[in-house]
Amino acid sequence: MSIETTVTLFKDNTTSRQVLQELYNAGFRNEFWIFGDSSEAWGNETAGTNPMESSKHQYGGETTEVGILSRLGVPENEAEAYMDDVRKGGVLVIGQVNDERAQEVRNILGRHEPVRSSMPAG
Repeated sequence: MSIETTVTLFKDNTTSRQVLQELYNAGFRNEFWIFGDSSEAWGNETAGTNPMESSKHQYGGETTEVGILSRLGVPENEAEAYMDDVRKGGVLVIGQVNDERAQEVRNILGRHEPVRSSMPAG
C-alpha cells in the first residue's frame, strides 16, 4: 500500500470547512489538516500530523511553509504560489491517504470547486 499526498487550495474558510466535514463524515480523522484558517473551529478533529506545526521531527527539519510543501513533493514554484494564495485569504487542505481511498478523496475535493490542486509524488 502506498500513500498519496493531496494539496488543495480553496477560496475561503467556509469552503475548506465543508470539505473537512465531508472528509470527516467519510471516516477520515487524522489524515487531513488545514493551513490558512486561523480559527479554532476544527480543534483536534483534523489535527493529524500537521507538518506546518511538527516539522522539527519530519521533513528534514524544514521550518518554512514553502519548504515543507516542497518536502511533501510540491515543486517550489507551486509551493510559493500556494502560500501567496493563502496570504490572500485562501485555505490549503493537505492530506495523506492510502492509495485504496485516494479516488474517494479526489471526488470529495473536486465537488467543492478547488482553486487549484496538486497530487505530488512524495
